[in-house]
Amino acid sequence: MPQRVRLPSQERPATGADREAPHLTLAPREGRDQAMLEASHAVISLFLRERTSDFSVKELAAHAGLSERTFYRYFPRKEDAIRPAVDASLARIVSELRAAPRGKSLREALVEALRRSLAQESAMNWENLLSVLNETESLRAVWLQILTDAEVALAHAAAEWLGLSPDSQRARLAGAVLATAGRLALEQPFTAGRKRDASKVLAECLELLGPALFEEPAGERGPVRRSPPRRSRKGRG
Repeated sequence: MPQRVRLPSQERPATGADREAPHLTLAPREGRDQAMLEASHAVISLFLRERTSDFSVKELAAHAGLSERTFYRYFPRKEDAIRPAVDASLARIVSELRAAPRGKSLREALVEALRRSLAQESAMNWENLLSVLNETESLRAVWLQILTDAEVALAHAAAEWLGLSPDSQRARLAGAVLATAGRLALEQPFTAGRKRDASKVLAECLELLGPALFEEPAGERGPVRRSPPRRSRKGRG
């Protein structure tokens, strides 16, 4: 294997690094998109196997079965190689949420969506991947941008669920809260040295928020029932 090249700690983004980030999507991938997704999975599998992102572009391209020129065509920076696979993983959670039956609450549906999505992605070891993503400032920046895109996607999903405009303050807040709670759940905290279930951690995070944010507005459910006035003590026999 060629000698590894360590990135400088203050590496400047290459040309094209400020391009608009793609939205989370699960649309059928063909041609170039499919090739980018496969290359992204290959890069992430290498990161997970070696528990580090300390590889040169030449090494990453060879591992993904690409030439360096093709790798740069797909990914302007080597950090961008994580985007297609991680985007698809988070988009699957959003897709599961949108497909959930409306008999459940939004919180219950999101917890179930995370559980179902993780069950389908045994190869995506989030605990180890997140430790790799925090190795460098460049990787952290890409991860934070992905989470920002996830906020928008979750805001739209919450808006559909609650009958709100996706641009409303409530929908945007719900998207931000859900994305943050999901990130905390994916970090797989440990209790007494035992790995916990991510969906249970998510449920606990959402439980701390109370129900108001994730319930349909009163106007969507009809008039609010008011409790009858309390009888005064003087009126009681």
